Amino acid sequence: MSPPGSRGSEPEAERAEEKWWTGARVAAFVLLLGFTAYGIYSTFGGDLEEMKGFWRGKLGLLPWLLALALFDVILEWVAWVWVYERFGMRARGPTGARVFLAAHAGLFLPAQLGRLIRPDAMVRLGRGTMAKGMKAEAAVFAIDALSVLALLAGVAAWLIHPLLTPLAGAGVIVVCLFLGNFIAERLAGTPLGLPRAFWWSVPTVAVVLIEMLGWATHGFSFYLLARDLPGSVGVWDSLFFAPAAAVLGVGSGLPGGIGATEGMLGAALRFSEVPASVLPSVVGGFRLVTFWIWIPIGWLALASTRRRQGRHAVRVAEGTHVPRRSMKGFADDPPTEALGDPRP
Repeated sequence: MSPPGSRGSEPEAERAEEKWWTGARVAAFVLLLGFTAYGIYSTFGGDLEEMKGFWRGKLGLLPWLLALALFDVILEWVAWVWVYERFGMRARGPTGARVFLAAHAGLFLPAQLGRLIRPDAMVRLGRGTMAKGMKAEAAVFAIDALSVLALLAGVAAWLIHPLLTPLAGAGVIVVCLFLGNFIAERLAGTPLGLPRAFWWSVPTVAVVLIEMLGWATHGFSFYLLARDLPGSVGVWDSLFFAPAAAVLGVGSGLPGGIGATEGMLGAALRFSEVPASVLPSVVGGFRLVTFWIWIPIGWLALASTRRRQGRHAVRVAEGTHVPRRSMKGFADDPPTEALGDPRP
């Protein structure tokens, strides 16, 4: 659906479209700020002393948890760069990394709306069209979902027999990629078209495996935090319940998955016979390392990205902007490119 003012005489249409997008960005920024403030208040409005006491005995573990969380984000960034470059949008380098991290400022937006920060930033940096950015971000989300489903299938199969683990994971990947390729072939040449052989290719499988490693890292972090507690928290339990809780949080549509994710993590710990008295500290500590600390990092990246966008706008106005090329050899999209053009 085109924004208001996209038809009519060209100068008026361009001004109206820019005004529409500016208003949308301001509204999204205000909504983003409101959800962040609400989430921080609702999560840290409880007993901080109890959490401090819990972490006093875990200080030696904290650097490892932070390193694992960073490793998880780096793997996600690698997959994001590959997908955007595959769509002909230059995502490498420091600016691309800031755009990627900027989406973490929107972790509190419901229904994964924070992901819209990335395509919007890429458009404002002159690296592609909104339509192409939206398709790229949707592909990133699909690959992320496929990777966690494959991991959960493999872990669940292990409960039946360890030899079934790789078969179950590989089966989910093959079936999903086949269906994705089947759908993509029928959308070829339409505004929803994807680059050629996007799903059914070895690089795509490699990116899915990279994302699976990130989800496994996420689950292993939960295991490190809970392994010394009374009860029977095992590695395989953590590899299943921590990613599954994140999936439940996304599926709930709640801002940041708040409530749904914590509820499932707490239920998993109780299932493993962990005392109820330590559940808030364990779950809160895990979410602090894997979720909360990335929100201020995202805000800093978003502020830096907006400054970069301002400098880009000045260069474009002065006529000094020189388009660069993506990894696939495509120059930045010219402003007149058709929104639905699927870049091979």
